[in-house]
Amino acid sequence: MAIKLVAIDLDGTLLHEGQLPPENLQAIQTAQQQGVTVVICTGRPYSSADAVVSEMGLGETPIIAYNGAVIRMPGNGKVLLHLPVPAALAAEIVQMCVQRRLQLHYYLDEVMYVPKVSKWSRVYYQRTGVRPVPVGDLRRFTGQEPTKLLVCDEPQLIERLLPEMQELYGEKLYVTRSMPEYLEFMHPHATKGHALHWLARHYGLDISQTMGIGDQLNDLPLVEQAGVGVAMPGAEQALQAAADYVPASPQTGVAEALQRFVLDGQQSA
Repeated sequence: MAIKLVAIDLDGTLLHEGQLPPENLQAIQTAQQQGVTVVICTGRPYSSADAVVSEMGLGETPIIAYNGAVIRMPGNGKVLLHLPVPAALAAEIVQMCVQRRLQLHYYLDEVMYVPKVSKWSRVYYQRTGVRPVPVGDLRRFTGQEPTKLLVCDEPQLIERLLPEMQELYGEKLYVTRSMPEYLEFMHPHATKGHALHWLARHYGLDISQTMGIGDQLNDLPLVEQAGVGVAMPGAEQALQAAADYVPASPQTGVAEALQRFVLDGQQSA
């Protein structure tokens, strides 16, 4: 079956060192001209992804943000799906981060709250354009349901924390890593794979008519569940093992995958 819906991760996939290679943009525009829906599918907040979509001129195509916790139309448009972190679990994670002195980012109503502006909140701002709002003690938000909670710290610490947090929260939350410095906590169904299934149903498509392209652990559900899963070269082994295809170029892998499976009409690796 022809690919009709393509979901593409941003950082390290569509964007190379923060820049959009013209070959990737051209391939996306050609796919759109052929009637294919192309959506950005990112761990970034909606506002950050929306700025990229606007710059690219993708038009009225939904944005999958916060790893799948939000699906929303561009330009501060209609919210199609929102899966926040339950309040009790959010409060538990905040308390744990206070006790362990972990650098926590708290995303609520499209604002990224932090205890104070730190090295890590500045790194995040430089990457995404999302400004940190310092509020002191994040426990002031007890009772709220944030869209996402993110610990930002040294990659070695995140690597140690990831399996511990996954074991601790089991199926209560989706715990993943979208960058070496990020440990993310979300609603248990807030995955890119779930979001892709939701959009496929929204457009009346079978999941076999979809493609998912990514490069990090948080892209694993997307690559596993898409009709055609694409892992960027250099992605960790689990992602490459799950993929149907690995492009040759880290800079223009998106264009390569679109050319092979969408623009040329080929449907198998």
